[in-house]
Amino acid sequence: MKYMGQPYNAAVKPLLILTPKEKILVDTGIGELPEKYQKLYNVKRTNQENLKTQLAQHGLRQEDIDIVVNTHLHFDHRGNNALFKNAKFIIQADEHKYAQEPDRFQQAAYMSELFDTKIDYEHVHGKRQITDGVHVVPTPGHSIGHQSVIVKAEDKNYVYCGDAAPTKENLERRNIPGVLYCAHKALKSIDELRAIENAVYIYSHDNEQPHL
Repeated sequence: MKYMGQPYNAAVKPLLILTPKEKILVDTGIGELPEKYQKLYNVKRTNQENLKTQLAQHGLRQEDIDIVVNTHLHFDHRGNNALFKNAKFIIQADEHKYAQEPDRFQQAAYMSELFDTKIDYEHVHGKRQITDGVHVVPTPGHSIGHQSVIVKAEDKNYVYCGDAAPTKENLERRNIPGVLYCAHKALKSIDELRAIENAVYIYSHDNEQPHL
């Protein structure tokens, strides 16, 4: 994705989690943008980078996804939500409420047109276990109700930071992201992520991070 007002190229990377019971997708990336936004955001995506194609490489269709966790509701993290009609959606209650406020900050990031789809969100208030070994933790700051996802596997905690720390630099240098709802809360969230023991961090917009 490249924001045309201030050029910045960034990867957009949802996360697929396969457990013995559920198939979970964390964030859904960028879908087809409303026409009035296409001049602002130059989305470069090959056929192989299409979300449906990516799922097919794992032998999955969108109908197979049981749970979608949205870290937050900015357009580049929930743009393909409408594809997953069989999924249960998990979002922090504060995030869902705020995203629909008419006078909200970051109006362009939330893109009200994307809320026309009928999605029944399950509202979370703070930390919540989603299934065995998978839970969400609140990491506000980038947005009012941002959440990150932690997957426990053997002796490791795999941490999908979302936009609480979209790149390795954000986390390692305590460098809070430029788009913020609250800088104080954003820095606190970074410190809480840094404090997780035996962590392997997954960054939503890091161009340099290799595949795990």
